[in-house]
Amino acid sequence: MFDDMDELATDYDERVRKAREQKGLSQSDLANELNEKASLIRKIERGDTLPSDQVQSKLERFLEIELSAQSGSGDDSEWSGGSSSGSYTLGDVVKRKD
Repeated sequence: MFDDMDELATDYDERVRKAREQKGLSQSDLANELNEKASLIRKIERGDTLPSDQVQSKLERFLEIELSAQSGSGDDSEWSGGSSSGSYTLGDVVKRKD
């Protein structure tokens, strides 16, 4: 069921907010353009909720951005965490969002 879904970037909320602001739109304006509720846009930009696949596609198309983790800054590609045994702990893979 989840095999076709791309992993969402950890900074998806910031990407949406920046792209919306660059287009000079308010959250309400963006919601109207996407035929979604402004409260959903607010929650997405705060990182309180993940966009559904459908909303993610709308955001990516309208704002001309990528929200999947593979399109990120490439920070993960150079990461070399984990123990010498090759196993990882939760602390090895979690990124704090401060």
